Amino acid sequence: MNFVKLQLNNEQRRAAEFFNGVCAVIAVPGSGKTLTMTRRIGCLINNHGVAPENILGLTFTRSAAQTMKDRLIPVLEDMAGRVQLLTIHSFCLKLLKREGVTFEMLTGKEQIRFVRDIIKKKRFKSLSVGLVLKEISLAKNNLIPVTEFFELYDGD
Repeated sequence: MNFVKLQLNNEQRRAAEFFNGVCAVIAVPGSGKTLTMTRRIGCLINNHGVAPENILGLTFTRSAAQTMKDRLIPVLEDMAGRVQLLTIHSFCLKLLKREGVTFEMLTGKEQIRFVRDIIKKKRFKSLSVGLVLKEISLAKNNLIPVTEFFELYDGD
């Protein structure tokens, strides 16, 4: 599929050609978000003279970020690598590290082992690791602060 031949609909074109301010492209999967963002980045650099290093493109998936990087190469050539295209999670991780916030991230099996150890130490025999991880995930997704989380489960 040739990037140059792909056409944008009117809404996509408006988002791609919008110049002043932040542009958020939110739509269902397969609706052309990646193409629209890629075109927008190309317009900002090629038509408006924005420096590639002043552009930050955020996506939800690594796949979308990589697709945008790949699609920018024919449009921007050597400048494509200077555009920051990241997932929201990787951007936040870089930002926290740059600000000196220290933390440890646990993934997959590490999370399971960590929660299992806490359940054993606290002797919560009625709790399953899966339930605890699900509740923590729900709290994070709903932006429930730790203090409120404790209040919700006080005495439980």
